[in-house]
Amino acid sequence: MSEGKRREKIKKLSTRWARRTVSAGKVAASLGGTAVRQVVLGTDGGAAAGELLAERMDELKGVLMKVGQMFSYMDGVLSPEAMEALRSLQSGARTFAYEDVRRLVEDAFDGQPIAELFESFEEEPLAAASIGQVHRARVGGRDVAVKVQYPEILETLEMDLDNAARIGMFAGLGTSVDPHDVLNEMGARLREECDYLQEAANTILFGRLFQGRVRVPDVIADRCRRTVLTTELVGGRSIYDVAKESERERDRVGAALFDTVSRSIFQHAAFNGDPHPGNFFFPPDGVGVDVILLDFGCVRYLEREFVDAWKVLARSVLDGRRGDFADAVRGVGLVGSKKFDFDAQWELMRMLYQPFLTPGFRFEGDYVKDVFHMVKFGNPNARHTALPGPWVTANRLLFGLHALLHILGASADWGGMLRRAIAAETEPVGRPAPLAMA
Repeated sequence: MSEGKRREKIKKLSTRWARRTVSAGKVAASLGGTAVRQVVLGTDGGAAAGELLAERMDELKGVLMKVGQMFSYMDGVLSPEAMEALRSLQSGARTFAYEDVRRLVEDAFDGQPIAELFESFEEEPLAAASIGQVHRARVGGRDVAVKVQYPEILETLEMDLDNAARIGMFAGLGTSVDPHDVLNEMGARLREECDYLQEAANTILFGRLFQGRVRVPDVIADRCRRTVLTTELVGGRSIYDVAKESERERDRVGAALFDTVSRSIFQHAAFNGDPHPGNFFFPPDGVGVDVILLDFGCVRYLEREFVDAWKVLARSVLDGRRGDFADAVRGVGLVGSKKFDFDAQWELMRMLYQPFLTPGFRFEGDYVKDVFHMVKFGNPNARHTALPGPWVTANRLLFGLHALLHILGASADWGGMLRRAIAAETEPVGRPAPLAMA
């Protein structure tokens, strides 16, 4: 969305099955047809195709908007014109009017007037996402961000998932994952995202886990409900701001981002599965904080056995132990049939681990694009891979993380950081109980 463009107001989400099915079908047809060639391959009309997809996805919200957001930061994969068009989905152009938002907030707090709940509440939202929109407000003398869930969004998400299963919407998204595995995992995560009391508990937990140079905003517990989440308002540079700065600064931020994600996975056995660029802020160097983490609705909690098996797989590739590789792949549950080609998987993993195997590797050029195309078009195991639920969300995180590092064009000792992360003791934190309402 260009600077200064007014946000369009929407009256309600489409929750009529027939209308939403037709709309989803149009988006799916675009993703699977001419538009995917224009958007991904950068042929003529990429900008127009991207704008059309962005408009449809923003209007429908829900799963379709999430798909567009995932595409919007695949720098090096999409054409620049298409990325620019889809990037509008990161903050949303279509929002609910203030009167609707006021009613939603007051209903969530049993009719208490919004003027009593907040000292001030800005009518224009800061951002509009796939599940809710965020408003700036003030309470207890503090500036806060209030995320208000769209009405009937859970019903909408269930409908989207049903439609996606019917029309095979995810078939063209560049993954070897069985669409049903994607939908089952996405369904579980999306339903959790609709519970803002769970997100509040996740946020509090991650704030305790990551102290020091990683910051998580405080939760204002007495202003939270299942459909309203209030947190401290924080800010900083976006990843696109940092991408314009010096190579030294881009490298520093990229290393901090990667180290944070790696420790989250391999030490705490929990990670935020939505690597949306808007979920990260970066304060200026010298203020004592490297990364600010936002939005803990989509958190994947892992079992110790899964993380430890992942570490075995990572070590086999990092150390070049081809003889240990087959058992390591079986250990993480990736083998889906007797036709699974371990040699092909070894080559794919060596390509995926190129940043960790190459001293001074810089995320630039065609690396992200080449990985995308190898997984989408050149994977002999596409029909023979099993992906347990955790891998669906983990792959989304890891591919998204690499895309963010590509936006930065960052270089660091990726291999050293990964080795330190997998050497740490696995101490699963486990999913916390949802925040109890005040």
